[in-house]
Amino acid sequence: MIELMERAIGTSDGGRTRAPRTATRVVDGITDGLVVLFAVWTVIYHLGLLLEPPTSALLAFWPVSAIAVALLYARRSRWWAAGLGWHEPLRRSKGEPPRALAMVAIAAGLVAGTCAGLHPVGAPWWCVWAAGLVSVAASGAWLLLRLGRASDPDDAGDRDGAGADTGEGPDIRWGTPLALLTGVGFAVASLFLVNTDGDDAYFVSRSVATAASGRIPLKDVIFSAGTTGPIAGEPPVSSIEVLVGALARVLHVPAASFLWYAVLPVVTFLAVWSLWRLVRAWAPRRAAACFAVAAIYLLWAGEGRASFGSFHLLRMWQGKAVLVSALIPLLYVYLTRWAERRRRGDLALLAAAGIAAVGLTSSAAFVFPLAACAAVVPLLAAGRWRTGLAACATMAYPIAAGMTVMLLHSDTSVRGAVHNGPVTYQWVLLQSTLGVLAGCALWLSPWTARRGVPALIGVGIAVLVTITVLPGVLRVAADLSGAGQVLWRTMWIVPAPALIGLFAAVPVPDAWRTAPARLAAAAVPAAALAAALIIGGMPVWSASSGSFVADRPSWKLPADQVGTAREVVRAARPGGVVLMPTSFMRAVPMLTADVHAVNPNPHYLAMLPAPSRFIEDRLLLSTAVRSPYSPKPEPRRLREALRRVGVEVACTWPRDRRTQNLLARAGYRDHRRIGKLVCSFPSRN
Repeated sequence: MIELMERAIGTSDGGRTRAPRTATRVVDGITDGLVVLFAVWTVIYHLGLLLEPPTSALLAFWPVSAIAVALLYARRSRWWAAGLGWHEPLRRSKGEPPRALAMVAIAAGLVAGTCAGLHPVGAPWWCVWAAGLVSVAASGAWLLLRLGRASDPDDAGDRDGAGADTGEGPDIRWGTPLALLTGVGFAVASLFLVNTDGDDAYFVSRSVATAASGRIPLKDVIFSAGTTGPIAGEPPVSSIEVLVGALARVLHVPAASFLWYAVLPVVTFLAVWSLWRLVRAWAPRRAAACFAVAAIYLLWAGEGRASFGSFHLLRMWQGKAVLVSALIPLLYVYLTRWAERRRRGDLALLAAAGIAAVGLTSSAAFVFPLAACAAVVPLLAAGRWRTGLAACATMAYPIAAGMTVMLLHSDTSVRGAVHNGPVTYQWVLLQSTLGVLAGCALWLSPWTARRGVPALIGVGIAVLVTITVLPGVLRVAADLSGAGQVLWRTMWIVPAPALIGLFAAVPVPDAWRTAPARLAAAAVPAAALAAALIIGGMPVWSASSGSFVADRPSWKLPADQVGTAREVVRAARPGGVVLMPTSFMRAVPMLTADVHAVNPNPHYLAMLPAPSRFIEDRLLLSTAVRSPYSPKPEPRRLREALRRVGVEVACTWPRDRRTQNLLARAGYRDHRRIGKLVCSFPSRN
């Protein structure tokens, strides 16, 4: 009894780490539960696409289904936790792999990573893919040769899950509190950081329309009230926007406020915790230091709109950001656990993660299978056929969803430029210091990650990225898939924050015998990495990255734009159309589904399946009011466009006298100052 009490209050032997271990397992369980819960919602949502019931019915069926899944697991929990009984004998080799092979792999990886980061300043790109091919070939050969040694059970990946995201190990004592505090800090910061993104005109508008109508928006809700078809390349497969809107409707709160004040901090915390889980699963030592470096990377990777920093703290309310920042790390955790333990529950989580990925973004149709291949292909190469093929369960739903979309939608192409390998790398993994670190971390991941499955997955990721950046590969993929403009997202398979963090786990020389000396030496890599990231990076909260810090929890638009747009919307009648400079029109779909803006986002307007006159009129009007110096149309063309679009309120910058005169000649003679704009209304007489 005394022993049980000691365990309960954490004062028995090792009790100092019992609380962090308990917290680790609890938060891990909550994270896995949320993945399954969202996967259940996604399946219900996709059934709703066929039956088109009100979202209240979908929400009512969701907890019932979730409870059924929970009971199914609880009744046979031991069965789910048990490992599958199959035995996969490994090919046995004799002797140690050649040391020269390891030296070639590491040297070539350093060359590839350095040239990739320095390509914008003149490093030839052929050095990247040529050295990358040499590196992955040497790394793969070395690992497969070592994998066959009977004396290395750890390399075989048949461990009983020790160290693989289990909440055990000395790093948990410090790492879990650090991860919890970091997650809370990131969550709070997400409320105050503002970084406007044009894609919100689509994503947030779906939530707003759902909250307003109580139905799944199957057609366009940005430019019209569902009178035109869905935007090409944006099939309604993602379920997260409808979930947010449905919950906001039940709670009687604005959908955008619910998204940015409630959902955003929660998913931000989960993304930080997912990173900590991946670091725990892959770091061979000093996981807490690796996590700290990874978090610093996220904070200082603010250069560029497609960097991992931009798709984390700055944009976590979008489903695609949740995919890259939370679900991709969790996928690698689940793949590692499955390959090392082969438990039915781990395989079920892999399948659930694939379903959840589709619910986050349509890009999951190619990103998630590609990330899964990073583990499946090395496992097959290692002779673990059944384990590798079973892991394909995580690809099933994304591939099925992608094929269904291609069959049911006539136009699934995403219009825009197709970026080649160098531009794709620079967009996501950046350049200069951070680009070099990311490249070296990528191609050296087989050597910095823990031996066994993590190292094999590292090889798989490096192989896929190397193939992707070969000349012409992305162009061919664009021609075959029609997803050319978004194929740069293939780089999302790289868990760059975690891989860069693994550099902090480099072993300390045995010459350092005393504990203080070893501790100091172990801190050097982490400190050097942190300094390099801070000096060479760009903070995500800086003005240079397009961000600013609000003085209170804020919508992800400048407050003056939101205020002005809200007043203009109030001045229009339900069903009306308003015209403003684009920065103000962008806010309209996030405010209401009753009033629409002429052109909240030109990119989506170009992909709208509408008559050419519909698109041309809106482009003409939005160009006319863009600035005092923008091209102005002929009075007749402006008047006819205003009439066809049905503009009720037309607003310009105060200094844009030419457009104001054109509007007056078109019959918009009643002027009023609204916020930062001068708005014109049709004359009443």
